[in-house]
Amino acid sequence: MKKLFAFILATLTAASLTVAAFAQTSAQKSGVALSIGSADGLTLDGSALLYPGEEYRFPLLIAQDGGEARPLTVEDMSSYDIKVTAKSGFAAMEQAGRLESGRQQYLSLTPGSVFTVSAQEVQYTVTLQQKNSGAALSQITVRWKVGYPSMDDAKLGVSTAIDPAAPVLTGAQFSAIQKLTGDKQASFTGTGWQFDVRLLDQQAVNFHYSAQNLQAISDQYPNADFRFLHFGGKPAFDFSGRLTLDVSAALEEYDDLYLYRYLDGVLYSLKYNLDKENETISIQTKQLGSYVISDTKIPNGTAVGGASSGGASADSGKDNPTTGGADFSGIAAALGHLSRAGAAAALGICGK
Repeated sequence: MKKLFAFILATLTAASLTVAAFAQTSAQKSGVALSIGSADGLTLDGSALLYPGEEYRFPLLIAQDGGEARPLTVEDMSSYDIKVTAKSGFAAMEQAGRLESGRQQYLSLTPGSVFTVSAQEVQYTVTLQQKNSGAALSQITVRWKVGYPSMDDAKLGVSTAIDPAAPVLTGAQFSAIQKLTGDKQASFTGTGWQFDVRLLDQQAVNFHYSAQNLQAISDQYPNADFRFLHFGGKPAFDFSGRLTLDVSAALEEYDDLYLYRYLDGVLYSLKYNLDKENETISIQTKQLGSYVISDTKIPNGTAVGGASSGGASADSGKDNPTTGGADFSGIAAALGHLSRAGAAAALGICGK
């Protein structure tokens, strides 16, 4: 039996090697070569950094019989197929595949929600196949990174404005800010918010933020008005700081104002301090997350979109995300404003 098993294994191995060799020979003798062009100064040789949520289109090119590479067109697709296969890092991608725009064929890449402090490496193979037989005619490997760059050192200071396009602050950059602030708090600001916190040997964080609509919440409460603020990287600190939000527009429009933390599909009500003079509200926290401001009271621990509340009750605060304590100063600009129908209509209101 062992000899029979060994014979079968050897036969299967030889067969697989024959198939692989045939595919390679077919590709070499096909007379066509696939390549991928650059786009917006980016080349898929491992050097390109693609931002999460943005779509990138790289032109697919084909060279026939040793000729010059030309764009792969819709007419070519009557004879060929394109197969895009993930080799590593596929979890960082929302979409990767062939896209036809006009007559031109593209490799379309859309990174997913990656808010780490270091870029994620991704590798795919793109194969040109014979349409009828599926035979591989030409194959190339493409590589890129997904993530955000770190902030420009020249923009660092006691008060540092966060650029969503370059929101990563490294440990070395925090050390530089700490030298400026000493034992006092550093301020980090963006559109609609300010965070004041003491720094001490702070590790790198991703401060990326947005006012994007959370559709699940808007769908569940179509008659409510919401404003959203998300810190995708959930930056955490050793000391408790003060997050300040500009609510000047909300105070004009709302009879009552409610603040929630949105975590793992659950809304947790948060107590806040109101500064009527500066028209801001503030909370104490060590970690920034997703926040919702509304004119509608929602019970604490309410699950949204079918999520489990984990047993949180409307009267209990023990299930709320941790909020620490610290002094603060500062005023922010405005949060994105969404209509009562839940459509994203961002308002930009300057803080005082």
